[in-house]
Amino acid sequence: MIKAVFFDAIDTLFGPYPDKIGMYCRVIKKTAGFDVSPDKMKQVWDKIVINTEEKAARMMSENGDLAWDGFNQKILELLDYQGDLKTAGKKLLYEAWSNPENFVLYDDVIDTLVDLENKGIIIACVSNEKSQLNNFFVHFAIDKYFKFIMTSEEEGVEKPNPKIFKHALNRLNLEPKEAIHVGDSLISDYYGAEHLGLKAILIDRDDKFRDNKKVEKIQNLTEVLKYI
Repeated sequence: MIKAVFFDAIDTLFGPYPDKIGMYCRVIKKTAGFDVSPDKMKQVWDKIVINTEEKAARMMSENGDLAWDGFNQKILELLDYQGDLKTAGKKLLYEAWSNPENFVLYDDVIDTLVDLENKGIIIACVSNEKSQLNNFFVHFAIDKYFKFIMTSEEEGVEKPNPKIFKHALNRLNLEPKEAIHVGDSLISDYYGAEHLGLKAILIDRDDKFRDNKKVEKIQNLTEVLKYI
């Protein structure tokens, strides 16, 4: 029997405005002072995300550094930024991921949370983000639905490492079979949760994984209700 649903945050509950590439072009201009074309930004973004997710997958059963640490510094490095990479990377990280005004709440979120709450389901968030993620839930007025918001920064471990899912289950005194995890990353969310034994669901809003028939997918968050 399912007693809890864990949600990822970014690209699951909240989406960058107008999208990740547009948001990063805007924030880099603000924090680092130079223009980046959307095409160049996408090229750099895709390369770093692929490399980082591969690193995260290798770390699934290991301890060590967080795979996503230094992500923003690597972006600036590949964009040939000539200033202090460490300082500029921290500014970019803070402005991009700590400011909820860079994001929008997806239209299907509140209806889903209300329906889950009405069914007596415990709702929580498990995310590879900084502790400032809590501000997003307050900003979009959905914090009242969540039992807790767990971040990789606070736990010292990232998805897909099963330890972070185990930490979340332990807070609720639940077994893996009693929880669902919903997220947009095939590696960090789906495989990470599945590895520990949770019911994993991939939120695939843009149908990127249409050809992958081996994973449980939804395109609208309200579809989670059919698994309860």
